[in-house]
Parts: sequence; C-alpha cells; structure tokens
Amino acid sequence: MSINKNEFLFLLLGGVGKIGMNVSLYHYQGKWIMIDLGIGFADETMPGIELLIADVSFITQRKKDLLGMIITHAHEDHCGAVPYLWEKLQCPIYTTKFTVNFLKEKLKKFKLESMISVKEVDINGSINLNPFTIEFINVTHSIPEAHSILVSTDVGSALHTGDWKFDPKPIVGLTSNISRLKEIGDKGNLLAVICDSTNVLSKYNPESEGEIYNNIYNIIRRSKKLVAVSLFASNVARIKTIGQAAKVLGRKVVLLGKSLWRIVRVAQNSGYLTNSVEFYEAKDVADLPREKLLLICTGCQGEPMASISKLANKSHHAFKMQQGDTVIFSSKIIPGNEIRAHGIFNAFIKMGVEVVTEKTEHVHASGHPVKTELREMYSLIKPKISIPVHGEYIHTHAHVKFAKECGVKKAIMIAPGDIVNLESGEKVDSINVDYFGIDGMLLRHPESNVIKMRRKMRDAGAIVVTVIVNKKNKLLAKPKVFAPGVLEVVEDVAIIQRIIKAVESAFNLQSTKKVKSKIESSIFNILKEYLLKRPIIEVQIEQV
Repeated sequence: MSINKNEFLFLLLGGVGKIGMNVSLYHYQGKWIMIDLGIGFADETMPGIELLIADVSFITQRKKDLLGMIITHAHEDHCGAVPYLWEKLQCPIYTTKFTVNFLKEKLKKFKLESMISVKEVDINGSINLNPFTIEFINVTHSIPEAHSILVSTDVGSALHTGDWKFDPKPIVGLTSNISRLKEIGDKGNLLAVICDSTNVLSKYNPESEGEIYNNIYNIIRRSKKLVAVSLFASNVARIKTIGQAAKVLGRKVVLLGKSLWRIVRVAQNSGYLTNSVEFYEAKDVADLPREKLLLICTGCQGEPMASISKLANKSHHAFKMQQGDTVIFSSKIIPGNEIRAHGIFNAFIKMGVEVVTEKTEHVHASGHPVKTELREMYSLIKPKISIPVHGEYIHTHAHVKFAKECGVKKAIMIAPGDIVNLESGEKVDSINVDYFGIDGMLLRHPESNVIKMRRKMRDAGAIVVTVIVNKKNKLLAKPKVFAPGVLEVVEDVAIIQRIIKAVESAFNLQSTKKVKSKIESSIFNILKEYLLKRPIIEVQIEQV
C-alpha cells in the first residue's frame, strides 16, 4: 500500500472489537507517532494464554520514521506490551512521572530498564516531535496522571482522549483540565476526537470516587470479622479509598499480591499515597486479631493464581477465610471473565463468607465516561469528526450514534487496520492486522498449530501409543497406551485392552507407515463406539 506523505492520518492497530490492546498511530509528512502499546486478555479460544498483544508489523517495517511512543497512563491495556514489543520498535517513550516510574519498575522484570529510553514530560506539558506537537492534557481516571493527548500539525489537530472521566473530587491526582479542553473547543479548529467508548451504554449518572468511600466505610464498619477487598491492582484511587476507611476504623491494611506492592511503591515514589495509609505484609500482622485486619487482594477477575483465588480455594499460605468474614469485590467484571469470577463468589458463599459486589452495593466507580460526561466533552471541544475507540463493536457503534446526537457532523465506526484521513474523516485504506498470545517469551498466533493442538487436546484429549519393535518390525514388548483426557486407567481398562489388541494385530503389515495408519484408524473406530469426539491420536514406533 502507498501512504500519501502529506496526509494527516490515524491508523488503529488495537483497541476496538476486543477490550484492551490499545495501540494507535498518527501520520503526517511521512512521519509517525504511536499512542499507547497495551495488552489484552485472552479467552477460552487460546488455551494456556492469558495475555494478548497487537500486531505491530506495519510500523516495525517503518520504524525509521517512528518518532516516538506516547503513553497516556499506566494501565496495562495501554502500556503493558512495551516489554514485549519495544525491541521491534526501538523508539523513545514519552510520558509523565508516575507512568515513567511504573514502566521502569515493570521493565526491571525483563532486564530492559537500562535499554529503553523513557522520557519524562510534565503534567499538562508539551513536546515537539516535528512535524507533530504533542500536548498532554490531564484527565481524571482511576490511576494518577492520566492524560488526553492533543496531536497538532500545521493542517489541524486531533484529540486522543485515552481513558478519562470528569470527577470534581478525585481521591488521587488532579481534576480533569476542563479549562484547557474548553480553549481547544473555543478555537473551533479541532479536526477529530478519538474517544473512549467504554461506558457509552451505561444508564447511570457519573460516579465519583468520593461517593465510594462512604459505602466501603459502612461495609467495613458493620463487618465484625476479617475483611478482604479485591480490586484491580492498578486502581490507586481505590487503594487509597479502602486504606483510609480501614485506618479510620482501626484496621491494619495488608497487601496480598506482588502487583499491589509494585503499584504502591510506584505511587509513593511519585508523590502519592505518602501520608495516607501504612501498608503491611502478611508476616507483619501475624499476631494481630483478625478483626483488626483488612486485606487488599489481587484477582478481581478470577485469575487462578491471584491472592483472592487462593483465599477462595483455601490455599493461601497466611490467611484462611472463615464463616462471618466479608469479601468485597470493588470492580466490574470484564466481559468474558464472568464464569471464573462467579466461581470465586460461590466458593466464598459456601464457606459462609459475606460477598459484596458492585451488583449488590455501590462499591465501584468506573474510571470511564458515561453519556452525560461524553456530552459535556463534545460541548467543550467541538470536534468536526468523532472516531470512537476503546470498546467492543457494540460500544463503538452506540458511540457513533451518540456523537451525532451531540451535534458532531461526522462520526465513523472503525476496526483495527482502518486508516482515516483526519481532515476529511474518510477511510482511505485498510491494512491486515492481527494479534498474538504471549506464551512465556514466545508469541503465538491464535490459529497457529500449537494453539490449534491445545484446543483439540483440551476438548477431546489425546491417545498416545508407544510400541517397541525389532528391525523385522516384530513386537518386542506389549504396547503402552497413554490416554490423558480420554480414558480412565481402571474404569476404562476394557477399552484400553481392545486398543492394545488392535495395535498388536496391526503388525501383520510390513510397512511402518501402513502400520501407523492402521493403528490410528483402528483406535478411532474403537473410540467412536464410546465417545462423540475425536481425540488426537499419536503412534510412536521405536525400532531397536
């Protein structure tokens, strides 16, 4: 494909269709900038994979023209892919102090902190990456120093909102810079807004983090025994909310989970959470009464290795939940995580633990805008074009309709790979983009042979037959049958014996290739009498 170097373009690589993997590119005069490089979360179609990253091959092929990467804030869906993909991009990263500290802490795990250039920008500051001017505009979110990014060129500007809300009384950080947003609108020359769509379907009014404090305080106050709270580890505002309520009520706050300690350390090094609450490790409170403790736990999405899951399955090394304890899930469930999250709820309820969720009491405030906030944003900035992002298609489709209701002349629905001219608001081209699962330090395509095989093994199991023969293809020992996920060793012994006999009879054939084929077909014919699925069949013939 050919790019007109004089066009001001927007190219989405991730962040629509699936929640997470937020990656965007802006182009002008043959140069590019990237905004955000986030991870997403895998579903059941990718067994053994938890995290996803976007396909950035388009820009890696043009990395000599990539001027830099701008990170809007320190949430994983906006910066979590940096350690995995930076070596392919090798560009400087620009962000504010809190996110700089977060990235440096994260990069230590990958031994990349000395390799990657992360440059600090002031809150509400600007940088020049010719032909772009990049302005950071502070907005309120659930983590400090979230920013919308104003990308300006000599043909016009686009506002990339990132994650935002208008909260007049944030628990952590500054209020949104509404005066600057109004200035942009008053000039009347904003070409486009690339805007957060997460809560466009919500029927609720805007929620303040300050309102959540009173509700959580009251739940902790009425709880007579141990209280545990599960949340997103990166929700610094909620950590402070819970910590302050616990402190007032005379409870020590214990952090369970490395990611919680990491984010608290980053916050304190950046000037947040410094004087509000003291945090403890489990070993520091071993002698204190349980009713004097509050546990803050990772795992609000049901992650199996997180601390709240270990409490639910009674495997945590330091704490055991008891009848009459209370667990608060202070978050919403991301679509796709409902089954495993509900499994944890049920496990606690069976123990006699009181479970509080955002469905039962008001214990969560979203960090994203509802319709009234979106309407206010559109009235402030007055864009000519709206490009909804940050959501599934159901969200961006609804946002397109709503933007038009708010008086925006042109609102367009895009998909990853679409290239939009920001002056005209027209889709001018599209590229093929994909995504990959993070498998340790390897990347797996969702339709790779490895992932296909895992899906089949998960759904149908496998039959492995090992046979030892001499050079004349005569059996030297009884065939061994291993059938994980297919047959029980004791209960299904008769079926296993039938398979062994079929294997032995196949050796009347002389060709090893024919023998293998005969064994596979015989096993399939036997199993179809008992199973409504076709497992993987692997025949290993060892000649000695």
